[in-house]
Amino acid sequence: MKIHSYFIVSVLGLAMLNSCTDLAETPYTFVSPDTFYQNEKQLDEALMTEYSAFRNVAGNWQNIMRLEGCTEFAQPSRGPKDNNQNINDWYNVNSANSTGTFSNMWNRCYITINRANTILERGARITIDESKKKQVFAQARFMRAYCYYYLVRLFGGVPIPRHMTNSMKDLGLGRSSVSETWDYIIADLEYCEINLPAKGMTAYDAFRPTKEAAQTLLGSLYLWRASMENNVEFYTKSAEYNKKVIGSGKFHLLSDYKSLWYMFAGEKSKYNDESIFELAYTRLSGQHNQLHQMFGTFGDSYYNSVGGSYFYLRIGPSIYAYESYADNDIRKQVFVVKGTAKKSSTLYNMEFVPTDKGHYPGSKGWQCCTPGNGKYYDFSAESAIALKSANNWMLLRYSEVLLNYAEALNEMGQTSEALKYLNIVHSRAGLSALTISGKQNVDNAIFQERGWEFIGEAKLYFDELRTNRLGKNIYEFLEKGVKENMYYFRHANFVPKKEFLWKIPQGDLDSNPLLKQNPDNISDRGYPLITN
Repeated sequence: MKIHSYFIVSVLGLAMLNSCTDLAETPYTFVSPDTFYQNEKQLDEALMTEYSAFRNVAGNWQNIMRLEGCTEFAQPSRGPKDNNQNINDWYNVNSANSTGTFSNMWNRCYITINRANTILERGARITIDESKKKQVFAQARFMRAYCYYYLVRLFGGVPIPRHMTNSMKDLGLGRSSVSETWDYIIADLEYCEINLPAKGMTAYDAFRPTKEAAQTLLGSLYLWRASMENNVEFYTKSAEYNKKVIGSGKFHLLSDYKSLWYMFAGEKSKYNDESIFELAYTRLSGQHNQLHQMFGTFGDSYYNSVGGSYFYLRIGPSIYAYESYADNDIRKQVFVVKGTAKKSSTLYNMEFVPTDKGHYPGSKGWQCCTPGNGKYYDFSAESAIALKSANNWMLLRYSEVLLNYAEALNEMGQTSEALKYLNIVHSRAGLSALTISGKQNVDNAIFQERGWEFIGEAKLYFDELRTNRLGKNIYEFLEKGVKENMYYFRHANFVPKKEFLWKIPQGDLDSNPLLKQNPDNISDRGYPLITN
């Protein structure tokens, strides 16, 4: 699958993109939106530019994947050859620095949103089959909704431009409320549910979203709102949408967990029967994936080609995560990829390589190498030397639907039924079915299963935040490590609460006086800061 790239003029959100390791787009053609939208082919070509932009939101290691390092299931790792990235962002929670991770998320989301708005506005004047037009519009609105879903969870209520933006004067827009933002996302996804084809329809590319993808995202959205707002009605809505996906009969868990991942199954891992929506990549410039450099490779090819003396690793599974898995859990065999001793490095138990004292969270060090994560490995020469991987990334997969459904059922009082769906995921990992009872026990088990199932997939941060576990878990993770001398992290200067919001980039505030900043976050006072 080849996604052509076009430059269609866009202003909103173009500022402050890092140039060094961005997932770059290659401009093949420059065209103006005023003259471009003439026929169905051009409409679909414009849609490809939105897919390209969306890959930079959800599939770039510098953006949403960095949230993994904000949980106890990951440890930020730095090496002497790495560029100066703030891999763990907790140390600077109240900064509106416009060059950081969440500035990138903000800007890239709005680039994608503006491309969607351009497609919808300019495409409306094209005379083509109406069902085809609605299908294209639904794809554009799906990615727009996904971007707003990221934004509202990270920043709260955000500006909602209703039209394409093609000049700086159009940027003066205040923030919508959280409720208004949710309503806008839901309207987009309900449109998608009606106008996107179901999985398996002929003449519809596998990389495009389907009706079931929209239902899955709605199920996830309502679960988030139910947790944050303590609203039982939203648990019911979440259960309804997840049940639709389950009832479609179009998805199932692969019996072999390893076959989900490119490292083990290669191209056969793409668009499998468990995948609901995934980002498509090739090894062509501008269409490649760089997620493997987030989680390491540990291959001799990296050592030789990069010339470094450390593992090419930004974030690895934490010691806590490693020890939490049962030895016979087959998922552990996927994410644990051992390193190799190089030069003066010392291996401890063949798994963990402490290298230098650091601070967690903080801006010094974090140089504690951990196992890699095989979910994103690609051992091709292009991947090792040019950082160009063809590994797709599954944003939505069926195991998440099952766990979301289980959680919603449990909150609705249907604990035994919830346990049934939890055990479908648990047993696939080669583990005996759970026999627990009681709402809280089942809730804890569902949450633990999420960590084991989705490690390295940028989901745990949001699940921990909405269930008010994030601050407690990272604090206890750090406290245990310090007491038992498990690693060299020594300081905690911030413990997040459920209401945590990231700062809006300063550059956007400066250019738009109607845009108001989020208040400073306050550390959870129930946890004394660790300073020993």
